[in-house]
Amino acid sequence: MSTPVFEIRFPAYTSGGPPRCTPKSTLTGVVYVHILQPIRASCLSLSFMGSERASMAPESVNSSWTQTAKPRTIKKVYFNQSTVLWGDGKLRKTDTLSTGIHMFHFSCEFPRVNYPQSRTTPEYEIKYVLKAKLLNSRDAHTSTILSMSQPIMYVPETVAPLLPVSAEHGDTLARFAFCDNVGDGQGGYHMRATGLQQAFRPGDAVDLQLRITGQRTLRKVQFAVIEQTDCFYPQIPEPREEQLDIGRRLWSSQRVLSDTADLPFERDSCVVPDICSDHTTSKRSRSGSTYHAHLHTRLPNDVLVLHETGYLRYTYFVQLYLFSGSGAWGSHSQTTHTRIPIPVASRILPEDSQPGSARTPYAEPH
Repeated sequence: MSTPVFEIRFPAYTSGGPPRCTPKSTLTGVVYVHILQPIRASCLSLSFMGSERASMAPESVNSSWTQTAKPRTIKKVYFNQSTVLWGDGKLRKTDTLSTGIHMFHFSCEFPRVNYPQSRTTPEYEIKYVLKAKLLNSRDAHTSTILSMSQPIMYVPETVAPLLPVSAEHGDTLARFAFCDNVGDGQGGYHMRATGLQQAFRPGDAVDLQLRITGQRTLRKVQFAVIEQTDCFYPQIPEPREEQLDIGRRLWSSQRVLSDTADLPFERDSCVVPDICSDHTTSKRSRSGSTYHAHLHTRLPNDVLVLHETGYLRYTYFVQLYLFSGSGAWGSHSQTTHTRIPIPVASRILPEDSQPGSARTPYAEPH
């Protein structure tokens, strides 16, 4: 007997890859069935589910823990809806699909909700899946005759907000500003970063002006862009010692988005005190030498615009390394570092109460 063809197809999408969907987008397709002999079945169902699954102790994060059993995971379902494209959804009656080609059309509209973006890593998976099943009746020994799953790429909406430009003493006020004391004691610096963009979208260029003031001679500056993922769970069943953390954090991992690169800088001939409400008492911001640098990098296109999911939290930052010496070249060197946050733009969309049209496809059997 020849194997039947059972597929989920999307004629409107010609790219060849999985369809890409956004809030309020409409997904249309067909369940394509080609059989060479009749099949007795009860119904053809189509389900659509969005979910997130995360490991509670992934080996990639906690290599010291020996995994003796199947990895424990936590799962959150964003939505799970289904509909019947053909037959008896209660699985009480059976009917015959005749020999030949059958196409069952469906259409579903995503709600105006920013769900997390599709992504698969060794630590977690966020996925949206359409699944078609040709089912037997309840009294049959085998419940599923044919089954097919099709992943859907989901990309939430994003917007980069910009504040009105204002001026003070002839200077344009920065839309982004961050400062920090870097290092301890006299070997530390006061670092201030400013930029003209308040938030950044995936693929955007990041341009920041850095001003570094301190008493030690700055020899070299390097930077790298980092994505940090933290997994949280409100209640840990039978927690292990390595799983306990402030805020019930299960684990934390980092992904380097850009190679570590040198950052050119210039030394100012005079020291201009940094006016910083958080560090007004810091001597390092009022004495020593001042250095200026222009940091330029670009965010990857797969940066996640939703900062939190069911169990995960994402943060993006520039890891800045400062290499200094106390005096002449060849003197004792010191390395300090700090993190400059990169605000990634997100867009808050009002949730639809029950988007039935988005999750209940309609069928037009041919």
